[in-house]
Amino acid sequence: MAASDSRNNRADEPGFVVQPKGEHRVIIVWLHDKDERSSDSLQFVEQLNLKNVKWICPSLVFPDSFIKGVGGLGMGAAVALHFATSCALNHYTINPRVVVGISGWLSNSGSLKRSIESASHGAPARAASQSIFITHGICDSVPHPCDCGEEAVLSLREAGFRDVKFTPFARFGPTAHENNRNVMVKSWLEEKLQLDVTIP
Repeated sequence: MAASDSRNNRADEPGFVVQPKGEHRVIIVWLHDKDERSSDSLQFVEQLNLKNVKWICPSLVFPDSFIKGVGGLGMGAAVALHFATSCALNHYTINPRVVVGISGWLSNSGSLKRSIESASHGAPARAASQSIFITHGICDSVPHPCDCGEEAVLSLREAGFRDVKFTPFARFGPTAHENNRNVMVKSWLEEKLQLDVTIP
């Protein structure tokens, strides 16, 4: 979606992609502040006029009726879990309903309980309202062993995140373990969000 097309977007759309005007050599994801919109990001990156850069400007602004969630794999899982705990601590105005972490870890596990207990603005209630699903390959060593998933679950539960599920998955070769993992994540999301069940 080019920037020229995206100016007509509604406020609840997910953001803008600004295509490079010259040879495409760089991709930058530009994040706006919590009180701004992706249109503010768009205005900024267009003023820079960098012809070789493709800009991705996601939006944080969605209607209250939308259920928010975050998830990721590996490093993406670590970022998702860190973001979820930061939301519980009221560092952001949103609080995800569902969180998925695949083969990741919790970077602030050692201090999370203390942070939740000492935080103001209803941090325990925000933590308790999140549903978190963590899964990890039993024999995974990259990026971190399965113990990191179990450690994350323990830290989250001790900190007051009440709805945390951990399910390890066995590795029987790339295709088999991916299918196993995908089925678990899909089933959990369908259950938590009451989604329309899709038949493979």
